[in-house]
Amino acid sequence: MTIDPEIRCAKPEDIPIILAFMHATAAEQNVAHAVQATESELLNTLSFGDTYDGAQGSRNPVGKALLALDPEGKVAGMAIYFFTYAAWIAKPGVCLEDLFVLPQYRRQGYARLLVQAVAKQAKTSGCVRMEWLCYKENHRALNFYASLGANKLENLAFLRLDQEAMVDLTNGEP
Repeated sequence: MTIDPEIRCAKPEDIPIILAFMHATAAEQNVAHAVQATESELLNTLSFGDTYDGAQGSRNPVGKALLALDPEGKVAGMAIYFFTYAAWIAKPGVCLEDLFVLPQYRRQGYARLLVQAVAKQAKTSGCVRMEWLCYKENHRALNFYASLGANKLENLAFLRLDQEAMVDLTNGEP
């Protein structure tokens, strides 16, 4: 099926749908409790604008969001990403943080277009790699990513300190 969607940068008025998509994807992964973001926090931490770069203003945006619109202009999906740094080669990278397409739009090319848009931004920004995480049990997504040419890294472990652990590590200092 050929689609003619539009991929555009998120705008502040898109925050409610972005948050709803976050809740939906977390629920699909059986971690509905994991979403703690609020509309206010997203407004302050996502970059907005008509271009990929967006305007920073007095906010502290660290993430970027792209939306896929169907031919009628309805939001079909989103991709949230941020820039990283590959220290060993002293080059930027990009991390795809969240990818979600509404069920009725799946298997129509929307996810591929969103990932391609992030990859295009990464290439334009001089990034040497694009990375993301996926739950091991999400076989549908893993198969999709493999179809894009993504390699599963078996020799790396993903590690995380949550907020409480960071406080403990810093001896309770804020």
